[in-house]
Amino acid sequence: MKRILLASTALVVLAGAAAAEVSWSGAATLEYNDDITDGFDFDVDLDVTLSQTLDNGLTASASFGFELTDGEDDEVDSDGFVADNNATLSLSSDTASLIFGDTAYAAETYWSGVTNMAEDAFSEADGETVMRGEAMFGGVTAGLSYILYNDTIGDVTGGSGNANGDLEQLSLGVTADVGAVNVILAYQEEVDGDFAADFVLFNGDNNANEVFGLAVSGSFGGADVTFAYAQDDDEDSTGIEVAYPIGPVTATFFYVSESAIDDSYGIAVAYSDGPLSIDAFYHDGGDEDAGINMEYDLGNGIVAFAGGSDDDGQYIGAEYDLGGGATFTASYGDDTGNDEIGPRDVKDGTTLSLSFAF
Repeated sequence: MKRILLASTALVVLAGAAAAEVSWSGAATLEYNDDITDGFDFDVDLDVTLSQTLDNGLTASASFGFELTDGEDDEVDSDGFVADNNATLSLSSDTASLIFGDTAYAAETYWSGVTNMAEDAFSEADGETVMRGEAMFGGVTAGLSYILYNDTIGDVTGGSGNANGDLEQLSLGVTADVGAVNVILAYQEEVDGDFAADFVLFNGDNNANEVFGLAVSGSFGGADVTFAYAQDDDEDSTGIEVAYPIGPVTATFFYVSESAIDDSYGIAVAYSDGPLSIDAFYHDGGDEDAGINMEYDLGNGIVAFAGGSDDDGQYIGAEYDLGGGATFTASYGDDTGNDEIGPRDVKDGTTLSLSFAF
């Protein structure tokens, strides 16, 4: 009788699972870098997404992932698998959604200002457990989020979904189409006390200050123009950015007036035509840097790339598409500032990488 009950239960579970959508994806990389002590490194990721449309029309979803490691960490089981701490749960309709887990803050999600503004330093999530709600009505989309803080351990919960904490740092983002212009409003509240220290230590991209931002953009005479203002505590930034396309070239100029540091200004030129693409930029004032990134499609699945900047160093390399989601990449980076250089994140030294996507 016990076996019959177990079998019946299994059938009910399978019947429910059959009605849901389950998707699997993965990636694997084997890499050699002469700047790493051991030379070779590997990484294997497995991601799962579950989705089910409920009787009331809402869609319930869950996603999570696992990573294959070398098994040296005491917290990793004998199989070498460890959770990626990227789990999310969501409930959504055509006009609203509620997301819980490893997701972005509301202000971070919607804010887009002017290049190199210093005072639009909204917190950026990286492993925190976040609760974010979104709603759309007419031409307006709004989101609100909180961070889940577990005061019993004195730290921000890192993707564990521990619901015994407090909700901290209200974050708000709104984007609206008003006639021919788009308006963005973003705000995050100040946090203090023990949470403020934990918040910033847990993630260097978090900011415990009160931050406000307002941006207005639109197209005028063929040019895309953005005006933006941001305030971080008592300091502020006011900027304008203009992008104008001329055939295969788009030229972008920005200027930002700063209250706390030197004003920033710069120009960027992007060219894309056929197999060749080039991005070059020059920044001065509060942020002094210049650089160029180039890619050329040689055909037969081979793309050559090169570039660099004053701050980051130089790089060169090529990628070969092996088909079926597999690629082989060879690169060399001379890194003077950061661990990875350019839009392809080229590492310092010589790197040979074989990657698969499933």
